[in-house]
Amino acid sequence: MFRKLRLKLMLVNLSVIALLFFLLITGTYFFVQGQLVDGEKHMMHRMSRDLVMDKFIDFPPGPPPDYDQENDGPPRPMISFIKIDPTGTIIKTSPHISLTKTQLSQFALEAQKAGKTEGRLLFDKTEYHYQITPLADNQGVFIIFNDFQRERNLLQTLVTGLSITGIICMILSIFGSLFMVNKAMIPIQKSWQQQKDFLADASHEFRTPLAVIQTNLEIVRDNPEETVQSQEHWLSNIHEETLCMTKLVESLLFLARADSHQQLVNKDHFLLDQAIILATELFRPIIVNQGIALDLQVKTTIPYCGDEAKLRQVVGILLDNALRHTPTGGKITISLENSQQGIVLSVTDTGEGIHPEHLDKIFKRFYQSDSSRSQGGTGLGLSIAKWIVENHNGSISAVSTPGKGSTFNVLLPHL
Repeated sequence: MFRKLRLKLMLVNLSVIALLFFLLITGTYFFVQGQLVDGEKHMMHRMSRDLVMDKFIDFPPGPPPDYDQENDGPPRPMISFIKIDPTGTIIKTSPHISLTKTQLSQFALEAQKAGKTEGRLLFDKTEYHYQITPLADNQGVFIIFNDFQRERNLLQTLVTGLSITGIICMILSIFGSLFMVNKAMIPIQKSWQQQKDFLADASHEFRTPLAVIQTNLEIVRDNPEETVQSQEHWLSNIHEETLCMTKLVESLLFLARADSHQQLVNKDHFLLDQAIILATELFRPIIVNQGIALDLQVKTTIPYCGDEAKLRQVVGILLDNALRHTPTGGKITISLENSQQGIVLSVTDTGEGIHPEHLDKIFKRFYQSDSSRSQGGTGLGLSIAKWIVENHNGSISAVSTPGKGSTFNVLLPHL
């Protein structure tokens, strides 16, 4: 799949580059041709005016001094002219003209037959640009013409040079496109792999509660004569696993909305210290029931602007994580202080701790160390907490000593 996608991207890139080169070559060709034609017309108009006024200013006198007729062939001046009387007889020509008198007569006849005062004429396999200027009192006409072959050769040389350059650049662009496509494929392959891992991990997390529910239901169905009260243990297992699946689905929906930028942060002014206390009080009965000591060190009033509900959710995630890893008789400490670096929220537990190789991975989705697989977590809570904190322009980190406990620090910016 990625090979085909890489090939398609490279072909699209090369097609765009080829189209740009084609437009560059054709655009340059027509631009230069237009400039040459316009310059030629301007010179012919000037020559026409000078000829009518019996002036030969700026008229080309002939071949240059270094002209070699033996090697270069007959001279071809830039512009030539012929003067024709009313009877059609040629009575005057420019010096060093390249056509014979017979050819000039035929050329004049074809130019006058065209019925235009200026234009292009293909004569004797050569393209000429001409201009017909009538003389006063019907004394005849001047026909000024230019052999455009030199300009045509210049254009062909220009196009050939641009084409060769384009071919070389296209060959080089193949390697450049391959390099850019490989660079572009890195995040695509990474996203694809993350999606595969996400689906595999989600399937794994759903498989366990579904298996528990199915097993307990089969036990209940195998004893149809029993009462609901006698089956309370199995029904409680089903209820707990249903709650677990509900929590997992809610977490997945949260992350899906976050990835699609639908999970908005609604910021408002509130007291951060009061929000931390309220979020902690919801867990106090569970903490007491598990025989864990709670030390709440929130003494400073801290006004803050953010999403109160989501920040309380962060506290809940960190407390839930601490509860699952702190044994009976342990201690959880929650502190909030206003430092120079920012507002620091810390949640410390005296649980089994986290090994160093896991510290930089615990905020990834579905990541769990082997020792925490049986603790009831889904591996999504810390990912959600990280998203919430980072969307408040803050940061979250963890430090831990295996066997002694862990500390999660949330740093939020000042108002």
